[in-house]
Amino acid sequence: MRGKELHKFKWILVLELAFAGAYLALTRGLFVIFLVSVGYRVKGISLVMLASAAVAILMGILIYRFPSFIVRRVKLKLVTFHGLERVMWFFIPFIQDPLTVSILYSLYMIFSFFVSTFMNFVIYGSLSEADVKDVLAKRSASGGASNIVGFLLGAFLLAFIPERNKFVYIFPLGAALGLLSTFLITFLSLSHLENVALPRTVKEPEKVFSSSLFFVILLMGGNLLGMVWIPYVMNKLGGPDYLAALMNLLGTVSSILASLFWGGKSFKALRLGHILNVVNPLMIWLTTNPTVHVAISAFNSFTYTGANFLGSFLFARYKEWFGAVYSSVLLATLGNVAVLMAAPIGIVLREDYSLTFLVTFMVLMTSVLLSLVAVPEVAVVSEDTARTYSFILYRSGVAGYRTTVEISKDTAIATLRLLAMILVFMILYVIYRLLSILIVR
Repeated sequence: MRGKELHKFKWILVLELAFAGAYLALTRGLFVIFLVSVGYRVKGISLVMLASAAVAILMGILIYRFPSFIVRRVKLKLVTFHGLERVMWFFIPFIQDPLTVSILYSLYMIFSFFVSTFMNFVIYGSLSEADVKDVLAKRSASGGASNIVGFLLGAFLLAFIPERNKFVYIFPLGAALGLLSTFLITFLSLSHLENVALPRTVKEPEKVFSSSLFFVILLMGGNLLGMVWIPYVMNKLGGPDYLAALMNLLGTVSSILASLFWGGKSFKALRLGHILNVVNPLMIWLTTNPTVHVAISAFNSFTYTGANFLGSFLFARYKEWFGAVYSSVLLATLGNVAVLMAAPIGIVLREDYSLTFLVTFMVLMTSVLLSLVAVPEVAVVSEDTARTYSFILYRSGVAGYRTTVEISKDTAIATLRLLAMILVFMILYVIYRLLSILIVR
């Protein structure tokens, strides 16, 4: 694509998230508040997130193994999943049963996984590295601006709609706005992505591995913070639900400025945002005034945006030899893996906020250390040293994976043998009982 066609393509992508931003603010952005308002604690929230992430990861593994699904009928599948994801929010607010909520949210996460995968594929598969960075930064800014409208509306509705009816109105309103973005993507021309060639080999798998590792740990820390921060402010500090919405609002304003600030920065500059992001859990933990958390939310969003861009921009560079399809699927899967890693911690620690914030700090610090020594593009050590550490991590990961697979196979075989033996004994017992009855007669 060139000239006007490329310009139109990029702006449709930017405007898609401009419409979707308000939808996300009024639905997924308020979902934790919804769960807290109907009586969920940290453990319950974590269980919902755990179940939904596990299902989405299974889908990610299947698609990664069979990537041809992504490159056939691209536009039809994108529009279908895009619309279905939004339709789910018409039903969620009417359900309060934990199991049913988990099932519906898991279904939503499956649709969301496919939306993320296809949108990433459209961006990474259609644009150059420079254009990818430009579009991602503008999408983040436009989505943030739309988020502001959504969060303002959400805060207003939360404050003035009667307690029992709040989300019955808010979620369907958000879904309706989201369907406007679905309508917009129908104007994308995606014929160039049909049956695109898939790479047969990966040139530098260790770089993909180390970048994925640092990124998924970063996202894990962000998810931990997201699961515990709102309950901490509302349940522990006694903040009202509209204050939690205002935290999201100011955080979104900050993310817009952050997108404009970090969007054109080099990898070396982006690592500053990654490093600064580490202090957020400690600031949250040590601040007992609920109102101050609004300002902390702004700082957290600013630094987290820079850290997130670091991971996204790395895959924009790797797509040239890793492939747009695999990059897209991996990025979407990493987000769900991060949720799956964070959820058990939330379940175990429950309302032990001090320990949870401390664990989150350690998780984010681990992500920073990994990027500084094992990701060549941002490392503080020499590129050769970073490549060496990256290769060591990769080999250790591969060895650990193979060992785990072998142990899993042995365990599965042993379990099947045990079940077979139990089944044989049960059959023999039934035969014995039948013979006993016949003999007695």
